[in-house]
Amino acid sequence: MLLYLVFLCIIAALVQEYTLRHALDKVTYDTFPSKTSVDPDEVFEVVTRIGNPKRLPVSFLKFQESLPLELVPEGDVKLRRDNELNRLTTTTFLKPRQQLERRFPAHLTHRGRYFLRGATLMGGDFLGLRQSVEYFPVNKEIVVLPRALPEASFGDTLGDFLGNMSVNRFIMEDPVLTLGFREYTGREPQRAISWTQSARMGRTMVKNYDHTLDLSVTVILNVECPQDLPDRGGRIEDCFSATRTVCEKLEGKKIKYGILTNATSAGAIGLWSQIADGLGKNHLMTILEGLGRATHGSTASFESIVNRAVRRDEAGRYYILITPAMTPGMQAGLRRLQALKGGRVFTIDTGSLAALRDEDNGAKEA
Repeated sequence: MLLYLVFLCIIAALVQEYTLRHALDKVTYDTFPSKTSVDPDEVFEVVTRIGNPKRLPVSFLKFQESLPLELVPEGDVKLRRDNELNRLTTTTFLKPRQQLERRFPAHLTHRGRYFLRGATLMGGDFLGLRQSVEYFPVNKEIVVLPRALPEASFGDTLGDFLGNMSVNRFIMEDPVLTLGFREYTGREPQRAISWTQSARMGRTMVKNYDHTLDLSVTVILNVECPQDLPDRGGRIEDCFSATRTVCEKLEGKKIKYGILTNATSAGAIGLWSQIADGLGKNHLMTILEGLGRATHGSTASFESIVNRAVRRDEAGRYYILITPAMTPGMQAGLRRLQALKGGRVFTIDTGSLAALRDEDNGAKEA
């Protein structure tokens, strides 16, 4: 009987030692946000998946996840705040061939890029007295888009500017400027249909106007400004918000628009300094994601992007300039663009917007 007990103890010790040495073998870990881009304060889910494909269980598993410091959880989730990260510690066990998934809602308040960095996993015996430790790195990103500015800050003047565009568009689409005819696709307005040509060809034909008469807007986003500019960071953030507001306004009015900028866009795939004219949800989201990734650093001078606009200018193009400040040097470049385009340049100086907000806040407090 004693030998039997000794044998059982030896077997148990060997199994315990094997379990400790191989507790995390083949264990899988992943975490990711349920959305890749969100608006400020929009709720999304942080998803964590842990799997044990082995035939043996993991009797004790503790994992400590590294989350953005700015992450605000919803509900009863408790995070431990460190200097640079939020940490979430969870203790569980895994049955053989089991996969666990946990989700909790959260939100982020400020524009920018945020990362889920992975977790440290600790596996061991049931009591957790002895553990093996392994780090599972993850680099999953979520982009928070800029907030839109209230249209009241510049909506009336912008509306007048876009109203003049609509008038000019109607005037310029004159039949004498027709280059030819093409088959109707269903996307053209009915007033573009040539009934005479349609009867002659036996199918619906539309007038093909000169492409330069299809009015469009280039949004020039400038972030270059003096380093000692008061509230420099806030003004640049307002530039990103104003750009979103303008692009959404153009999208709503179905006016084609593109962007020309000297702002950097961290981690952006493809060309960000210039986005060609377009319309639609995907076009808008390309610009908004770039704004969410944008930093306060400038890749080129204000003068250089104005020169690029002048070189590539064409008939029927309007410009909306968004800048954190307007220094004397910048005013010279702006006058050059205004001389080229007449009244087709609309300027948003976010320094003026900040002053208006301060006045409004002061009036409310009074």
